[in-house]
Amino acid sequence: MRDFLDERPLKLRREVAGDRGYWRVFALALSLVLVSVLLIVLDRRGVIAPARLMVRETIQPLAAWLTQRRSELLSWWATPRDAATMQARIAELEAENTRLAAEVLRLEQAQVENTFLRQQLAITQSYPWTILGAEVMIRAPDAARRVLTIARGANDGVRVGMAVIGQQPGGPPALIGVVEAVGPRTADVLMITDISSQLSVRLLQADTAPLGLMQGQWQRGSRMRVELIDRSIAMREGDHVVTAGISGALNLPLDLASMPTAVPIGVVETVRQEGQRQIGEIRPFVDPDQVRYVWVILSQDD
Repeated sequence: MRDFLDERPLKLRREVAGDRGYWRVFALALSLVLVSVLLIVLDRRGVIAPARLMVRETIQPLAAWLTQRRSELLSWWATPRDAATMQARIAELEAENTRLAAEVLRLEQAQVENTFLRQQLAITQSYPWTILGAEVMIRAPDAARRVLTIARGANDGVRVGMAVIGQQPGGPPALIGVVEAVGPRTADVLMITDISSQLSVRLLQADTAPLGLMQGQWQRGSRMRVELIDRSIAMREGDHVVTAGISGALNLPLDLASMPTAVPIGVVETVRQEGQRQIGEIRPFVDPDQVRYVWVILSQDD
């Protein structure tokens, strides 16, 4: 009797508990389905998107703060703690900095050389000259003489009397001086602005090219002036001045036999009369005091 009664209540309790569990699962599943359907409907009607955007904007600062803290923590963890490791790291960074500085300097130098090479190519394509590039090393330290020293000499084929040209942005390659003295690896260039510089030149006019003599005037307060050999020809402002290439025939003190013809020099800026003489003040295409890279005209093709 006791066993029968004890088993029956236990059997009834198991059945009740099983029924309740089933309905709970069913109710939960149904609720989830209803919520999902509701969310889909609301999303299609555009109700969910603003709420989602608002939530994202709300948590964005927190996410950014957490990301920053994570980066700081990783950086702190990777930082060496002992003095020897830190000193080694500092030495490594200094070596890397030195290497990068040298690389930047090399790239800058290569860029400068590339610019000069492009200029040289353009000159050789436009003029019948064989030219040699040279860096300007030294300028005369005083105003007694207008001389500069270039890093090319006899070993490179440079000779006394050769023309030296330069070029400034927007202008043609133009004469800046004449080789006056030559060493094995360097050469001194007398600037055309020096008072001792004298060159035979021609003025390019529409119907003629009169011959003249150009002299430097830097020590007298100006740059250059020109006087025509034939005084019956009118000199005009704006006339272009080029080399005549016959200075040797004028019996001048410098040996200028290597001076080619038609090397641009400058423009007649003003003209004045001094008795029967016409004097033209010349503005050079290239300021000899401003050049830092030049070309020596080794020869001119016939």
